[in-house]
Amino acid sequence: MNYDLVVCGVGGQGVLTMAGVIDHAIHDAGLQLKQSEVHGMAQRGGAVSAYVRISDHAVASDLIAQGGASMVLSVEPMEALRYTALLDAEGWIVTDITPMVNVDNYPPLDALYKVLFSVPRLVALDAARLAQRAGSIKVQNTVVLGAAAMHLPFESSLIEKQLERLFHRKGERIVKANINAFRMGDAASRFASVLVAAGVASDIVARVVPRIAFDPEPVAPACVAAWCARLLRPDAHVLAAQLFASEDSVATDAIPAL
Repeated sequence: MNYDLVVCGVGGQGVLTMAGVIDHAIHDAGLQLKQSEVHGMAQRGGAVSAYVRISDHAVASDLIAQGGASMVLSVEPMEALRYTALLDAEGWIVTDITPMVNVDNYPPLDALYKVLFSVPRLVALDAARLAQRAGSIKVQNTVVLGAAAMHLPFESSLIEKQLERLFHRKGERIVKANINAFRMGDAASRFASVLVAAGVASDIVARVVPRIAFDPEPVAPACVAAWCARLLRPDAHVLAAQLFASEDSVATDAIPAL
């Protein structure tokens, strides 16, 4: 088994904290890893990334070849696009859609989303909004980590264990916010994956999922089925565009009509 992961974002978003939590979970799973980091510009606004290579045998190199990554995990949408050349044909991008405009020529959001949302295997979520729902905007990166969990080659409970270990000294409230954030991200990812598997167009999924107010538990199967049916209708593109443009949150059991 080999699994190559790119974790990326900008300084101040907790990219290397995410990588560290994943590293410890990999160790607890009995797997081997090798990691490289780019954090020389880790002041707020500078690009930060980590390559995490996971295997059930010794890993020789810490570099990921073009077309070799199973996932690009990003806390910033433009940073996610930087690494698409590394993604393999069946790979996933998991990313927050909340931009951090850190350069003068940051692309217009409409153009950025048009490219990003064309990716066939994408979990796009409004991690900032879900973090606030979980109890703290500071757990934004944990939401994204939760959205990646189902695609990683070990049990997600190992990541929860590491989150509890990492934050227990900060008190029960912080631990609870991180666990809730992680489970909300996981719920969003599982929901998106079912929609994709059901044949819902990727750009529709990418516009709908960020507008859903996920709870820290899986969406009820009946609700998922109802969303699938609604988003397979001919007018689903119109609905998705309206939802995304409105920026209003929608409950998981409130499937909107036009």
